[in-house]
Amino acid sequence: MKPIVDGLAQQYQGKVAVRNVNAANDPNASKLGVNVVPTYIFLNSTGNVIERQEGGNPQALKQGFEKATGK
Repeated sequence: MKPIVDGLAQQYQGKVAVRNVNAANDPNASKLGVNVVPTYIFLNSTGNVIERQEGGNPQALKQGFEKATGK
């Protein structure tokens, strides 16, 4: 999934910020309720969750990027 995420991050550069959180040792992972790897959480500019996806579905991931940009 990393190549897909990297490609989408490049495609949406300047519109969506992408951050990687290591669920094993980052306290933010438990605060966000990450129980499945991979988990993708899309936040708006104020930090509110607008989309949450668990598992590796490339099409759903692209839709999450589109939702994050308001498309």
